[in-house]
Amino acid sequence: MQMSVKNHMIHLITALFCVAALPWMLPCIAYAANGSAAGGKTGSMSIIYGILFGLSFFLFLGYCFHVKKKTVWFVLLYISVLVVNGGYLALSLARDLNGALLANQISYFGAAMLPLSMLMIVADICRLRYPKWAPFLLAVVSFAAFVLAASGSYFGLYYKEVSIVQVNGMTCLKKIYGPLHFLYTVYLFSYFGMMVATIVYASVRKIITSSKYAMFIASAVFGNLIIWLVEQLVHVDFEFLSVSYIFTELMLLVVHSMMQDYDKLMTVSSMPELSEESGAALPPDIEELFTAFAERAAALTATERSILNYYADGREISEVAELAFISIHTVRKHNANIYQKLGIGSRDELMLYIDLFRRIGRLEEILEPPVKSAETISNP
Repeated sequence: MQMSVKNHMIHLITALFCVAALPWMLPCIAYAANGSAAGGKTGSMSIIYGILFGLSFFLFLGYCFHVKKKTVWFVLLYISVLVVNGGYLALSLARDLNGALLANQISYFGAAMLPLSMLMIVADICRLRYPKWAPFLLAVVSFAAFVLAASGSYFGLYYKEVSIVQVNGMTCLKKIYGPLHFLYTVYLFSYFGMMVATIVYASVRKIITSSKYAMFIASAVFGNLIIWLVEQLVHVDFEFLSVSYIFTELMLLVVHSMMQDYDKLMTVSSMPELSEESGAALPPDIEELFTAFAERAAALTATERSILNYYADGREISEVAELAFISIHTVRKHNANIYQKLGIGSRDELMLYIDLFRRIGRLEEILEPPVKSAETISNP
């Protein structure tokens, strides 16, 4: 019951975010587009922003309709990226200062919520336990950061002065920062610091099953931070974060999906009745994982399959090197290829699959080479 109430509250926050964001974003884009048509000139960068906005929209729809188990934080992430790119597009098309400032506010609205969604996704992936009130407090802080950034030059606190310039038919804001602009930098670095601390904690405690997963998450975090720093230090006329955000949501989704699969396997492995003799049927989603894993195992080379057999026999890396008459470095290289082909991130995950396949009497599906059909043999 408590979990249901918590989920309803979080969904309510996301719904309020959507209700607040879309009425701002869509009229802003339409207003800017009309101004662009009146101006009669659109830069090529605006076309790129339009493509990125469309891509963000279709990725959001793809997540909503094709991902079975959705999480509220991923929904928030995809909406935030959509809003940010919509703001960038509207800004590039704006033909007066009011339109440009409104578009800038739209992009800041999404950008302020992005760190919140990223942190909560990272925390969930790393299985970090946090107080129930933490997301609500962070949401308040994120909204406060948006209010500060949205104030623009109204009070001279965030921007002292702001004007628009045309660069190859694209509108850009020319800004002189105010005394409180540094607070937004502190806000971003605080979120990135919390994400890094979460990743390090999960890695040290070995909560994340693979260093590859940790590196994926860290690269998503640091990639956005580095691009943001470069844009602050080097004058560019294009917001590269619009591209980085799309890669971020895809990378986090991949890691999240992998971790969910691992959690499913761990749950099944704890079933004492799971064996070929018991006749217990696998849950449909687990059966899909097993079938897909066996299909991927068919792509292993003869050498990779022999190494897989050594692991199934309980051999360690040093023993595999001796038995296969190769160096440990070569074994590790084969391991990397095996992990990549099987879609896993660590030896622990590999051994978990081997154990489960053995317990249900289907180990030969991954250890033996695939049997070629008569048609394949007759038509090599």
